[in-house]
Amino acid sequence: MKKVILLLIICSCIVVGCASEDFKVYRTKSFQYGEIVEIEEGNRLQLFKNSLYLIPEVTFPDNDLKGQVEFRKIAPNLLSEKSTLLELTNLESSIVRLTPYSHSSNPSGELTVFNSNKQVGIIESPEKYIPISPKMKQEKGDYIGTGTFTNGENVIMFFEETNGIYTLTRWDEQKKINKEATLTAITKEKNLSVENMAVFEDEIYVYSYKSNKVYVISQDLELLHVWNIEGEMRKVVPEKWGSSVGFAIQRELHELFIYNYVQPEQGIYKITKNGLKKLEYGQEKYKDMYLCANGRFNSLYEKQIIPIDSNEVYQKVLTADGDYYFTTSKDLSHPQKEPEEGKVYLNKVSKKKLPSFLDSLKSKE
Repeated sequence: MKKVILLLIICSCIVVGCASEDFKVYRTKSFQYGEIVEIEEGNRLQLFKNSLYLIPEVTFPDNDLKGQVEFRKIAPNLLSEKSTLLELTNLESSIVRLTPYSHSSNPSGELTVFNSNKQVGIIESPEKYIPISPKMKQEKGDYIGTGTFTNGENVIMFFEETNGIYTLTRWDEQKKINKEATLTAITKEKNLSVENMAVFEDEIYVYSYKSNKVYVISQDLELLHVWNIEGEMRKVVPEKWGSSVGFAIQRELHELFIYNYVQPEQGIYKITKNGLKKLEYGQEKYKDMYLCANGRFNSLYEKQIIPIDSNEVYQKVLTADGDYYFTTSKDLSHPQKEPEEGKVYLNKVSKKKLPSFLDSLKSKE
């Protein structure tokens, strides 16, 4: 019997050893406002359909050009729950970069895949990769926006710069285009630009600086509504890198907003079925509700902007549960300790403690 027990112990040690080679499991610690765990350097924090993942760099296990992306699902206790592997099939070199469409509160959860500096595909979820062929890129230009419908279909916006043509394409679950139309054909307007695009409740929202309008387009690529941008936001001129006016979702309330994240004092507008409605501060349902985007928290209850130290915070997500997750270079369980090179931490502040945590950020201003 003792031999059997000893054998079981040895086997279990071997299993743990194998698992730790694939993914180091660190002990969760506490800090003043939440929990913290060390993670491996280079991991990206990403939200897909309200599930949180850590994504390491693309690997090439067979030493060929078939890249693999690992998605490590993170449980509420900050530990890795399970892993999913996704293959990238159309890479031309091993220099691969993943860039999120979902900067904090942006509704889209997709990742765009660059091979060197060339767009080659979109990761829609841990289970689905949409490769973009060189021929399609040559015909339609760069893809500048994307989103996923509840039936599993996707929409991708392309921009062909030479002729200034924007094309919306709808993709089926087999990653094939089953419908497409130019934005001019959909809207019957020529003076258009696309600074931002979002998919929300199976409708496509497009913001155009040139026309100062938001276009609402159906899944069938038909125009539903056209809403004018009002007030101070009409004066926003896009920089070379793009416009500071963008869509943001409050996931707890499942509400979509549009605002100038560089100058939010111009107003935050809720997107309703009837148009854009400027947010009135002081509404009880917005108490302790925030938009977390572009290096700051914007309170929806009072006119208050709380900056986040971008030198210490790498990525951040405010979930549908109201919990705030973020990655840092600093071990917040030892706040006086200087950051160590190569050390990265995943942190969680629960909804209950978030107001006091934000108060602590305000005190640092």
